[in-house]
Amino acid sequence: MILRKGMAALRLVAMLAGTLVLTGCAGGLLPGEGPTAAEILGETPDSAKQQREYAIVPISGDVVSAQMKFEQEGLFKTFSTGTPWTFRNAIGAGDVLQVHIWEAAEGGLFSTADSKGVQLPPVEVDRAGRISLPFVGRIRAAGLTPAQLQRKIEHVLAGKAISPQVMVRVLKSETNSIVINGDVRKPGKYQMSLKGDRILDMIAQAGGAAGPARETLVTLIRNGVRGTQNLKRIIRNPSENIYVRPGDQIYLSHKPQTFTAFGAVSKTGEYPFDSDRVNILEAVARAGGLLDTRADSKGVFLFRFEDNKVLRAFGHPQEEMSPTGITPVVYVLDMSKPRAFFLAQGFLMKDNDVIYVANSVSTELQKFLALINAGTGAIRGTHATAVTVSGD
Repeated sequence: MILRKGMAALRLVAMLAGTLVLTGCAGGLLPGEGPTAAEILGETPDSAKQQREYAIVPISGDVVSAQMKFEQEGLFKTFSTGTPWTFRNAIGAGDVLQVHIWEAAEGGLFSTADSKGVQLPPVEVDRAGRISLPFVGRIRAAGLTPAQLQRKIEHVLAGKAISPQVMVRVLKSETNSIVINGDVRKPGKYQMSLKGDRILDMIAQAGGAAGPARETLVTLIRNGVRGTQNLKRIIRNPSENIYVRPGDQIYLSHKPQTFTAFGAVSKTGEYPFDSDRVNILEAVARAGGLLDTRADSKGVFLFRFEDNKVLRAFGHPQEEMSPTGITPVVYVLDMSKPRAFFLAQGFLMKDNDVIYVANSVSTELQKFLALINAGTGAIRGTHATAVTVSGD
């Protein structure tokens, strides 16, 4: 009997050891679902030994102010064209002109018994800036206003026609036109009006954007300089609806913006922006919010490749910035503090941002205890079996 009880005890010890081994092999003592807050912040011994390849930035009032400043930076700050352009009335190469000539009496070069004038076919100004007209020949038109060209033609015809009177009208002005292409309904070249036109005026001439305004980016190219702004923001903010200039190129692109949420949130995954401005609080809410049983409220992180000029705006150390001009940044939001909810409303998301919510320390402890309970439960069952077998 004693021998049987001893053997049962040995088997029990062996099974306990096996359970602990299996527990340890099930993922390095504890199964993980991403780094903890301490690991991201470099507060663990292992993470402290590693050279961090990203900057850590707690979300503060200064950070939010800098973000909002650069969020507003767009077409107006790039081009500063808040006043109408002074329309150039001068004729240029590529312009199409309509010339009408009258004479004082019939029997002249252009007059008959039925009509004292003639409307010549439209004529295009060539690359050399010249046009050719009957009885006038080849004359220079580029650089002249329509009124100046009228007087020039009248002077040439003075000895040939009967008191000639000339009217010149610009049918198509290449000099005062811009190009609109991309995701618009009618891409092409459009002429500016005398009053001056804004970006939205020209987009309307092209039939409007093909996609939703909040998913459309407007890029303006002028003399090699580029500026981009969301179409919805141009509509909402009049200062971004700047005046265009001759030679401008406007390109519209349909680009839905998305962010991704991972970790201790209710619904991990990729989410589209449902408006042109989404703050981090709204983004967390879109992912179902923090899981009460798992989330570390002090460990809400936003991963982003940030422009160095934004980091400089709130005084981040230069030595932590990438020499490429774009630095990987982990923004930290401590939602255990009430002030964080106000800061979160002002911190705007950008395309391709990643939100990660870390598990709390208590969650890892609960996982460990669950594994121990599972192991001890198996041991208790084995012990009961051993006792039954031993007959004690």
